[in-house]
Amino acid sequence: MTRKLPIALTLLALAVPAGAAAYEINEKVSSDGRVVTYYNAAPEHDWAVEQGVRAWNESGADVEFVEAPRREAELALVAETQGLKGHARSTHRGDGVQRPGDGRISLPVASGDAREQRFSVALIAAHELGHILGLDHEDSGCATMNATITAAAPIRCEQPPAKQWRCGLLEEDDIRGVVELYGGRVDPPRRRYCPKVRPKPKPPPPLPLDPPTPAPADPVALTPADAIEVTSDPGGSSRVLVRWRNGESERIRSVVVARSRVSCPSEPDGLERKTVDAVPGQQGTVTFPLELESACYAVWSRDRKGTLSRRPATAWLDGPASPDAPRSFEATLAPSHPLGDSAISLRWRNAEASTLRKVVIARAKGRCPTRPPRRPRSWDAPAAAADAFQKHRDLRFYPGADAEGHCYAVWSRDRFGRLSRPATAWPKVAAPEEEVIVLAG
Repeated sequence: MTRKLPIALTLLALAVPAGAAAYEINEKVSSDGRVVTYYNAAPEHDWAVEQGVRAWNESGADVEFVEAPRREAELALVAETQGLKGHARSTHRGDGVQRPGDGRISLPVASGDAREQRFSVALIAAHELGHILGLDHEDSGCATMNATITAAAPIRCEQPPAKQWRCGLLEEDDIRGVVELYGGRVDPPRRRYCPKVRPKPKPPPPLPLDPPTPAPADPVALTPADAIEVTSDPGGSSRVLVRWRNGESERIRSVVVARSRVSCPSEPDGLERKTVDAVPGQQGTVTFPLELESACYAVWSRDRKGTLSRRPATAWLDGPASPDAPRSFEATLAPSHPLGDSAISLRWRNAEASTLRKVVIARAKGRCPTRPPRRPRSWDAPAAAADAFQKHRDLRFYPGADAEGHCYAVWSRDRFGRLSRPATAWPKVAAPEEEVIVLAG
């Protein structure tokens, strides 16, 4: 089903008192967490999109927006609307599996004072991402999902003080709605307003003009094992961490980091890249989304005129390995309630891969399954935490005396959709004195 979710932003602030809102859900999408891959095709709004994504990722709900290449991203963000307007369109399929291009958010085309506009675009992005997650408009009180937003705040919320912006982006009501959809906890923003203008750092003393101006010092390259490593952020999504130490030259103002999947680049033009401020002599870091392909990462120093260092520091990182199979897999025939009906209780330990997202379960009579179902049902593909013990109860199967004639298999599945080899087990009968813990799968 395709839905179009427009939101028009006006330039007039209406004085409407904030009140207790009650979130509106447009469509029940999921109840066991959600990962939405996205690609930002509007680089002029990088900062605004990052603020909207961060607000939802830190809301406490079991939902996460993760950057991905455009060809693989479920959601694309583009700049194509005129004025302060945004639109969201999302396709939800009957099988519950989202595919590349199923979601699209239209953001305003950059115009006028880009520095001032970015605060409004951040609010638009947070609102439209809420539609993608399944929230509808809510106008009974202050909420980011108000149908109308002024240039500074949702129409039923207080306007921010002068020279400040609504950096919290989300209200408690918005978060409660997404928590109902995907689970988690309500964790409202700690700060509602932030200053728009930050004090400028004192400029460095001028350099003498007589000697020739040298190029900025090259960044000091650490060994590849230390310069680049894969880590998991608190939300559980795998990222590539690029780390380096800046040169000592006082002329260094920023660092450009790029990656190439073909060879180590000699210049950053035309590559996926990020630019961050730099302090001479200090360590710098930046992260990229983790991808399957091996890639070379390159780091250049840049001075205030935009001149790059003569050569970059480089290091390769191989793509992540496929997940291992679950360990210590057991299947046990156990009573499900005092009347004596039986079901199969499964237990295993998950692989240690930080990219692990789910496990897939299957059974077959007289043989062990060699392939998982093409479209497993949600209860046969529960979410998984890396290196954790997990239990599942097959309540749809009441085997009786035929229990030991079925074989169960379980696969690990990572965020890229890759499967491990299966772990298999034939059911065994639980000992009479053994305590059986009944858990819903």
